[in-house]
Amino acid sequence: MASDATRQKLKTETAAAGKFAIIGVIATLTHAAVAAFLLETGVLTAFPANVCGFLVAFIVSFSGHYYWSFSHLRRDGTALKSMRRFLVIAASGFVLNSTVLVMWLNLTPWPDLLGLLFSIAIVPAFSFLGARLWAFSHRHAET
Repeated sequence: MASDATRQKLKTETAAAGKFAIIGVIATLTHAAVAAFLLETGVLTAFPANVCGFLVAFIVSFSGHYYWSFSHLRRDGTALKSMRRFLVIAASGFVLNSTVLVMWLNLTPWPDLLGLLFSIAIVPAFSFLGARLWAFSHRHAET
């Protein structure tokens, strides 16, 4: 039977994963809203609008994860280090998503929508693991 400490750790990690998903949805909606607004108002073309949406969503995502999803990992003086690390993970996720989608569109005869859904679906797991194990994880000696 699992000890109370093990059960508590599992509960904390499960809660962090749920919070990560909620913040991810909010950040994704923010990305889409900003990009669509900039595109539809004629302020920017599609690619620059998408980059701006990504940058605004990054701020939403980082803030939510730092102050809520992974608050149990936060240590004094680690905000900038966490932000730099999370930017690497977020940018890598953006590149991974784009690469998988381009490959799908160019290499498969299957529907584009399926490729879009697939490319979106594979990134969150990598992002969660990177955020949990690296971006927001700081040992006491590192602070």
